[in-house]
Amino acid sequence: MSELKQSKTEWTSDDWHKVCGEFTFHPQFKYRMRDKKDKHGIPMWGVQVPDLESAWWEPKFQFAYDIWTANVVSGAMPTVLTQRGKHIVGLFAAVYTQEQWDERVTMRVTPVAKFTTKLCPDPSYSFRETFPMGQSIACDSGKYYVEWSISRSEDDGTRDRQGDGGPQGLIVWDSDARRVKDEVAKNQNVYG
Repeated sequence: MSELKQSKTEWTSDDWHKVCGEFTFHPQFKYRMRDKKDKHGIPMWGVQVPDLESAWWEPKFQFAYDIWTANVVSGAMPTVLTQRGKHIVGLFAAVYTQEQWDERVTMRVTPVAKFTTKLCPDPSYSFRETFPMGQSIACDSGKYYVEWSISRSEDDGTRDRQGDGGPQGLIVWDSDARRVKDEVAKNQNVYG
């Protein structure tokens, strides 16, 4: 299945840092192998094919971002953006079932999976990293909501002006694997 991606740009609360963020949800399709059977149902020795009845999803989260600092320059444009300074950035993602998403407004809900970390990478290059979700999801188990955010921490101890915030979003994902299973079956000649 193809990845689900969102890209957004947000200014921090003090309008001095521009956070350009991209979040990608990779729902990786996994399965076990089994012996292929001939037209009489007898296993063919040494021939393995995907066991599509055992299929599941192993999603991953990918975060990418740049942080730009606004500087006032006299005699030129009011602000110039430069990529400088170290910034502590919080990465967050959570996956909810349809029921959890509906209930989260009225009660505290524990998501299917949750990822959160703080990083302070070298500012001289753009950041991009993929993290495993740490949870398998059954195929055809319904609709899921993937909430994400990339936020600069307010008190990060840098000489740059402070200010927190950044892009956030929501991705809706259907775990229906019928199309993916059909493609795998055709490509791997599961039934032929």
